[in-house]
Amino acid sequence: MPDLNMPGHGPLDNSLAVGEDLWRAALPALAERVGSATYEGFLKQSVVLAFDEGVFRIGVPSQFAKSWLEDRHTHTISAHLTELTQTPVAVLFEVRSDLAPEISPAAPVYVREVPPQDDIPEFGLQPLNPKYSFDNFVVADCNRFANAAAQQIAKSPGRAYNPLFIHSKVGLGKTHLMQAIGHRAKEIHPHIQVIYVQTESFVNQVISAIRDNRMGEFQRRYRYVDLWLVDDIQFIASREAPASEQEFFHTFNTLYEMNKQVVIASDCPPRQLRIMDDRLRSRLEMGIVADLRCPDVETRVAILEKKAETEGIVLPREVLEFMANKIESNIRVLEGALAKVCAYITFDGGDMSIPSVEALIADYSTAPADRRITLDEIVALVAEKLDCSKEEILGARRSKDIVWPRHVAIYLARELTPNSLADIGQFFGGRDHATVLHAYNKVADALTEDERALWMINELRSSLQE
Repeated sequence: MPDLNMPGHGPLDNSLAVGEDLWRAALPALAERVGSATYEGFLKQSVVLAFDEGVFRIGVPSQFAKSWLEDRHTHTISAHLTELTQTPVAVLFEVRSDLAPEISPAAPVYVREVPPQDDIPEFGLQPLNPKYSFDNFVVADCNRFANAAAQQIAKSPGRAYNPLFIHSKVGLGKTHLMQAIGHRAKEIHPHIQVIYVQTESFVNQVISAIRDNRMGEFQRRYRYVDLWLVDDIQFIASREAPASEQEFFHTFNTLYEMNKQVVIASDCPPRQLRIMDDRLRSRLEMGIVADLRCPDVETRVAILEKKAETEGIVLPREVLEFMANKIESNIRVLEGALAKVCAYITFDGGDMSIPSVEALIADYSTAPADRRITLDEIVALVAEKLDCSKEEILGARRSKDIVWPRHVAIYLARELTPNSLADIGQFFGGRDHATVLHAYNKVADALTEDERALWMINELRSSLQE
């Protein structure tokens, strides 16, 4: 921290050099106050442009960064600098594209000096499964946020949501959603280079490359890519493999600094990974963290219908509902049970009565439910973060500054709790089913169009799920 009492460096001394010293001193505390995603994505790349008459002019890497910091963190940053200098301080943000040039969504840039494709070793890379597309991914409350983030990343890889970290328990669609990003990105950007790899394979490749003295080739394979899809990152944490963890860390950093997109899937959020390097954990948290939750019964029925349709099998509705009620928490198990029923019908010509289906799927089990988040927790957090009171959110006022926080709280209530629309409406001041659904849809639509909405919901969800 600069000595503010030294000659030429007093509290009222305004100069670029003093401003830079103050900003460097402020950043560690600001990292905690604004959150790791905002700090790593925006503040870490910022520069002091001027410090004059108590006003900091801060250069940030993009218009999105400027809007996000102005809307969400101006007061926090200004208050901390005021505390640091013991004089009133104001903060202004300006876009400096040279800090980290944005990639236009209409014309993403994927051109650079790279080795010829036939000169890059494959190292046993895994192809994308053609079945894993957005077209056959059933979107519902349990995955709507993750799907919205994935859709935007496929349109503009590396632009704003980097990395995307998807986590869930086994069998809820992480791999499907991740590979759907790869398929859609290749449709939109024909020249994009996409690599999908399971972390177990990545670790084995590192070991082989070290053994065969081929690390240069290995690094050339992974560091010349536009979209890197990494599945089951928890594997790298479960193995005592520091060389593999370090190689992953450096590959991630290389791609991130070149504005290349990284998508990571795990069975737990970043902070629960048993990773040796805290720098890696912080980098995994600095983009969008999205979870996939256990689908409700209506969604499970829809998944079964879509899967049966692809197999050319028509099952009675009552059979689908019976299966959806029997297998509650794992889509992979649900699809396995359906595959067994379809095979039975195809090969044995068996009937489709509920007793026969019950006998076929008797061995399929379900997992326990997740911890329940309460409506009170949601409203309290939204009130705190969006600068209003719990009473205002639950009350009758319809002014714009209250309606949006109310809509956000209702969206999170439907996303993160098992309550029905009627139950949510009753909690939110006795509102009816249609009003609750309208509020939810307003926020869901905003996630696909407004980057700030996606980042805000991401921060709120992460806080509630800690």
